[in-house]
Amino acid sequence: YIQTGVTARSHSAAELVSPRAHAPALLMPHRTASVGAESPLEGLIEEGARQSVVGGKVLLRVRLACDEVAALTEPAPVFLLAPRLAYLPCFFTDLHEHFKPYLASLKGESHEVWFDFNGTPIKWHYPVGVLCDVLFGTEVPSPVDLTLHFRGCPSSKELIPFTGIADFKNAVLSACRQAVFLQQGDAKAWMRLPMQQQQKLWDAIKSTDIATTAELQKQLLCPTLGKCKSFAVRVHLSGLTEQHAVLLHPAAALHESLPDKGGAGKRPATVLDFLRQALPPLLDQGAERLAAGVEVLTQGVHLPLDTPLYWLALNAAYLDHFVHLVVRTPSKDSAFSPLAR
Repeated sequence: YIQTGVTARSHSAAELVSPRAHAPALLMPHRTASVGAESPLEGLIEEGARQSVVGGKVLLRVRLACDEVAALTEPAPVFLLAPRLAYLPCFFTDLHEHFKPYLASLKGESHEVWFDFNGTPIKWHYPVGVLCDVLFGTEVPSPVDLTLHFRGCPSSKELIPFTGIADFKNAVLSACRQAVFLQQGDAKAWMRLPMQQQQKLWDAIKSTDIATTAELQKQLLCPTLGKCKSFAVRVHLSGLTEQHAVLLHPAAALHESLPDKGGAGKRPATVLDFLRQALPPLLDQGAERLAAGVEVLTQGVHLPLDTPLYWLALNAAYLDHFVHLVVRTPSKDSAFSPLAR
């Protein structure tokens, strides 16, 4: 959905104005005591839950940077009803066509396309839903105001340059390969995927075709939970620094049960198990709860700490095959200083 100008609401006022109209459904994992190491991963997918969780949308209002307007009048903004799974580059072609008459000639030079929110550059290589979780948590404004630039991209190792669709494709497919490697322990499953299927996957991601992406990604799953080396989980830290920090940490599929907890052997690992290993300062010492003021969310909703990681990986992952957990903390609190290193 794309609409230019301030009259976008006339197309569907209720749809565009309500910030909750396109929020994802609450995560309700189907927990079962029978899930174990021999459980086939594909059999643990809950299609109805997945469609509910990943179907959220966000209303964006995109304006051209005022210092790049080479015309007597400013162009009207563009309204985008963007799927949370989509990437900002998915809209670059339409945005360029709209703003092109107002841009100065580059005289053969390529564009350096980037976005900012309130002056802070946005990491375009992460999905829209992840960016909204980082910036706003569960209280996403409607619309989200972004500024589009076609030159002067900040020099930063955190902001990948974008000069064309090839940069977008490389970033997303590299993430897909990395996700397969983390889960399988090697990239053989990805390498066995025919080039025609890889192209089909890329086309599906580019168009936010959830059904086709899900079907193709089934070919990249481990056969059972016990065969899974690690789930692909990326943690995005917000509030500790002014920058959007990202952490990649192994996320074991199974966790050793303790006898004093009512069992022995291995059980499916949960979000709590993962946070204990990856980010222990987020938890109250000696308690199975988050420290005061800490939020953990994905797909726009807060996560219960007993949510199994396999459930998130199968039903709440983004199109790059990653679970993107967003951790929001009160601010630069010294109690969380280990996370800022």
